[in-house]
Amino acid sequence: MFEIKDDYLAAGPLLEEALKGISGIRHVKALDDLAEIDRANHTPCLFYLYYGEQLNGPTQAGANVQIKQTWLVILAERKNNKYAGRNIAKTIRALAGKKTGDAGPWQRINTPIKPRYTSGHAFYPLAFTCQMRMRGTH
Repeated sequence: MFEIKDDYLAAGPLLEEALKGISGIRHVKALDDLAEIDRANHTPCLFYLYYGEQLNGPTQAGANVQIKQTWLVILAERKNNKYAGRNIAKTIRALAGKKTGDAGPWQRINTPIKPRYTSGHAFYPLAFTCQMRMRGTH
């Protein structure tokens, strides 16, 4: 299980590294705001962002906590791209059940947001969790 040391969002760069290995994806970028997604210029591309956590309960009088972080991965494609389904499948295969560095395995979960379509693009969200542990000071 991945242990959070100094950076609570340390799984993000590990997730990015796994996404960069997907063939045919032109760009991978962290998002700070979902509104940024409308600026997708180099498609197909993947955006990812931290979406929250679920605490599994403290142990050792609250000094240790198991955490399940949720990360969204959003595939941006030109509208009507015939390869969108293939790119979704490649993204799922690149993460589901896999470890990235010390993080993982990444588990696919129900996506909390729906796909979105604009005049020129389609955005396909996927959601994954990664179980972690954080130790407090003793």
